[in-house]
Amino acid sequence: MYEPGHNLARDVFLDPVARRLFPDWPEIAAQTAAALRAEADPRDPQVARLVAALEAEEDFRGLWARHDARPSRDELKRFAHPVVGELAPRRQALTVGGAEQQVIIVYQAVPGSPSEAALARLL
Repeated sequence: MYEPGHNLARDVFLDPVARRLFPDWPEIAAQTAAALRAEADPRDPQVARLVAALEAEEDFRGLWARHDARPSRDELKRFAHPVVGELAPRRQALTVGGAEQQVIIVYQAVPGSPSEAALARLL
């Protein structure tokens, strides 16, 4: 999911691995739909195609119909990693000055936490 060329919104709803990766999948799904509505330009043909593809999925359809719109910038996100187990790093989304359409996503574990130790095992 977190590789170049992947669309995270598409993967959250259409890749069955996401439901295992995110223990809080219902919250992640709601957050993803609300962030997509808040940040994506509905006039963009790529966005329209993405939303049309996602509307084939029942959970997305229900969340999209709620019309929640809120960007996702700073939050704790839990993962059930298949190798190192549970991780709970803080996720921050940073916009790039002069390139507002680009966002850098940073995950940080609390120093000394089990998440930090788990991330270190991945290196």
